[in-house]
Amino acid sequence: MDPNIRIVIQWLHVLAGVLWIGGGAYTLFVQLPAFLAVAPPARGPVMAQLVPRQLFYILRMAEITIFTGLLQIIATGRGEELSAPFGSRWAGAIVLGIIGALAIYGLIRAVAKPTMERLLGIGARVAAGDAAAANEAPALTARIQNIARVQIAIGFAVIFLMVVARFS
Repeated sequence: MDPNIRIVIQWLHVLAGVLWIGGGAYTLFVQLPAFLAVAPPARGPVMAQLVPRQLFYILRMAEITIFTGLLQIIATGRGEELSAPFGSRWAGAIVLGIIGALAIYGLIRAVAKPTMERLLGIGARVAAGDAAAANEAPALTARIQNIARVQIAIGFAVIFLMVVARFS
Protein backbone atom coordinates (compact mmCIF):
# COMPACT_ATOMS: atom_id res chain seq x y z
CA MET A 1 0.00 0.00 0.00
CA ASP A 2 1.16 3.56 -0.72
CA PRO A 3 3.16 4.84 2.29
CA ASN A 4 1.27 8.15 2.24
CA ILE A 5 -2.05 6.34 2.64
CA ARG A 6 -0.58 4.31 5.51
CA ILE A 7 0.57 7.54 7.18
CA VAL A 8 -2.92 9.06 6.90
CA ILE A 9 -4.57 5.89 8.25
CA GLN A 10 -2.16 5.70 11.17
CA TRP A 11 -2.57 9.40 11.93
CA LEU A 12 -6.37 9.05 11.95
CA HIS A 13 -6.11 5.94 14.13
CA VAL A 14 -3.84 7.58 16.70
CA LEU A 15 -5.82 10.85 16.70
CA ALA A 16 -9.17 9.11 17.17
CA GLY A 17 -7.72 6.88 19.91
CA VAL A 18 -6.30 9.83 21.79
CA LEU A 19 -9.61 11.71 21.48
CA TRP A 20 -11.54 8.62 22.62
CA ILE A 21 -9.47 7.84 25.71
CA GLY A 22 -8.78 11.52 26.32
CA GLY A 23 -12.52 12.18 26.24
CA GLY A 24 -12.96 9.62 29.00
CA ALA A 25 -10.15 11.17 31.03
CA TYR A 26 -11.64 14.64 30.56
CA THR A 27 -15.02 13.36 31.70
CA LEU A 28 -13.61 11.72 34.82
CA PHE A 29 -11.10 14.33 35.93
CA VAL A 30 -12.65 17.63 34.77
CA GLN A 31 -16.27 17.41 33.71
CA LEU A 32 -17.77 15.21 36.44
CA PRO A 33 -16.12 17.05 39.36
CA ALA A 34 -17.27 20.39 37.92
CA PHE A 35 -20.72 19.01 37.27
CA LEU A 36 -21.01 17.68 40.83
CA ALA A 37 -20.02 21.09 42.22
CA VAL A 38 -23.19 22.58 40.70
CA ALA A 39 -26.41 22.49 42.73
CA PRO A 40 -28.59 19.52 41.66
CA PRO A 41 -31.50 21.63 40.36
CA ALA A 42 -29.16 23.46 37.95
CA ARG A 43 -27.68 20.28 36.51
CA GLY A 44 -30.72 19.23 34.47
CA PRO A 45 -30.49 21.78 31.65
CA VAL A 46 -26.74 21.25 31.34
CA MET A 47 -27.15 17.45 31.35
CA ALA A 48 -29.82 17.62 28.68
CA GLN A 49 -27.34 19.34 26.36
CA LEU A 50 -24.14 17.59 27.41
CA VAL A 51 -25.01 13.89 27.72
CA PRO A 52 -26.27 13.25 24.17
CA ARG A 53 -23.34 15.15 22.65
CA GLN A 54 -20.83 13.39 24.88
CA LEU A 55 -22.21 9.94 24.06
CA PHE A 56 -22.20 10.73 20.35
CA TYR A 57 -18.61 12.01 20.50
CA ILE A 58 -17.20 9.12 22.54
CA LEU A 59 -18.94 6.45 20.47
CA ARG A 60 -17.89 7.98 17.14
CA MET A 61 -14.26 8.31 18.28
CA ALA A 62 -14.35 4.68 19.42
CA GLU A 63 -15.77 3.53 16.09
CA ILE A 64 -13.25 5.55 14.08
CA THR A 65 -10.42 4.18 16.23
CA ILE A 66 -11.54 0.58 15.77
CA PHE A 67 -12.18 0.99 12.03
CA THR A 68 -8.86 2.68 11.33
CA GLY A 69 -7.13 0.08 13.49
CA LEU A 70 -8.50 -2.63 11.22
CA LEU A 71 -7.39 -0.60 8.20
CA GLN A 72 -3.92 -0.40 9.79
CA ILE A 73 -3.74 -4.20 9.93
CA ILE A 74 -4.60 -4.37 6.24
CA ALA A 75 -2.22 -1.52 5.37
CA THR A 76 0.74 -3.15 7.11
CA GLY A 77 0.27 -6.37 5.18
CA ARG A 78 0.84 -8.28 8.42
CA GLY A 79 -2.71 -9.52 8.91
CA GLU A 80 -1.67 -13.13 8.29
CA GLU A 81 0.34 -13.01 11.53
CA LEU A 82 -2.94 -12.81 13.41
CA SER A 83 -3.68 -16.43 12.48
CA ALA A 84 -1.22 -17.27 15.28
CA PRO A 85 -2.28 -14.58 17.76
CA PHE A 86 0.67 -15.05 20.06
CA GLY A 87 3.17 -16.20 17.46
CA SER A 88 4.85 -12.79 17.52
CA ARG A 89 5.00 -9.84 19.86
CA TRP A 90 3.25 -7.73 17.20
CA ALA A 91 0.36 -10.19 16.80
CA GLY A 92 -0.06 -10.60 20.55
CA ALA A 93 -0.13 -6.86 21.12
CA ILE A 94 -2.60 -6.33 18.28
CA VAL A 95 -4.94 -9.11 19.45
CA LEU A 96 -4.90 -7.88 23.05
CA GLY A 97 -5.38 -4.30 21.83
CA ILE A 98 -8.38 -5.30 19.74
CA ILE A 99 -9.90 -7.18 22.68
CA GLY A 100 -9.31 -4.17 24.95
CA ALA A 101 -10.78 -1.69 22.48
CA LEU A 102 -13.85 -3.84 21.88
CA ALA A 103 -14.27 -4.35 25.63
CA ILE A 104 -14.25 -0.60 26.24
CA TYR A 105 -16.63 0.00 23.34
CA GLY A 106 -18.98 -2.72 24.62
CA LEU A 107 -18.83 -1.30 28.13
CA ILE A 108 -19.77 2.14 26.85
CA ARG A 109 -22.61 0.82 24.68
CA ALA A 110 -24.01 -1.70 27.17
CA VAL A 111 -23.45 0.03 30.52
CA ALA A 112 -22.36 3.67 30.28
CA LYS A 113 -24.90 4.78 27.67
CA PRO A 114 -27.96 3.35 29.48
CA THR A 115 -26.66 4.70 32.81
CA MET A 116 -26.13 8.17 31.38
CA GLU A 117 -29.53 8.08 29.70
CA ARG A 118 -31.12 7.00 33.00
CA LEU A 119 -29.37 9.87 34.79
CA LEU A 120 -30.60 12.24 32.09
CA GLY A 121 -34.12 10.85 32.46
CA ILE A 122 -34.30 11.55 36.19
CA GLY A 123 -32.70 15.00 35.88
CA ALA A 124 -36.00 16.83 35.52
CA ARG A 125 -37.45 14.92 38.48
CA VAL A 126 -34.44 15.84 40.63
CA ALA A 127 -34.80 19.49 39.63
CA ALA A 128 -38.49 19.32 40.58
CA GLY A 129 -37.59 18.07 44.06
CA ASP A 130 -38.35 14.34 43.67
CA ALA A 131 -36.58 12.78 46.66
CA ALA A 132 -36.46 9.26 45.19
CA ALA A 133 -34.82 10.55 41.99
CA ALA A 134 -32.41 12.66 44.04
CA ASN A 135 -31.42 9.55 46.00
CA GLU A 136 -30.84 7.54 42.80
CA ALA A 137 -28.66 10.18 41.10
CA PRO A 138 -25.51 9.71 43.25
CA ALA A 139 -25.45 5.96 42.58
CA LEU A 140 -25.76 6.55 38.85
CA THR A 141 -23.04 9.20 38.98
CA ALA A 142 -20.75 6.83 40.90
CA ARG A 143 -21.41 4.13 38.31
CA ILE A 144 -20.45 6.52 35.50
CA GLN A 145 -17.26 7.44 37.36
CA ASN A 146 -16.36 3.77 37.78
CA ILE A 147 -17.01 3.06 34.11
CA ALA A 148 -14.78 6.01 33.19
CA ARG A 149 -12.01 4.65 35.45
CA VAL A 150 -12.21 1.24 33.80
CA GLN A 151 -12.26 2.84 30.34
CA ILE A 152 -9.15 4.85 31.12
CA ALA A 153 -7.29 1.91 32.66
CA ILE A 154 -8.01 -0.38 29.71
CA GLY A 155 -7.41 2.49 27.29
CA PHE A 156 -3.95 3.17 28.73
CA ALA A 157 -3.19 -0.55 28.47
CA VAL A 158 -4.33 -0.56 24.83
CA ILE A 159 -2.17 2.48 24.08
CA PHE A 160 0.81 0.69 25.62
CA LEU A 161 0.06 -2.39 23.51
CA MET A 162 -0.09 -0.30 20.35
CA VAL A 163 3.31 1.19 21.16
CA VAL A 164 4.63 -2.36 21.64
CA ALA A 165 3.10 -3.37 18.30
CA ARG A 166 4.56 -0.33 16.56
CA PHE A 167 8.06 -1.25 17.67
CA SER A 168 7.70 -4.98 17.02
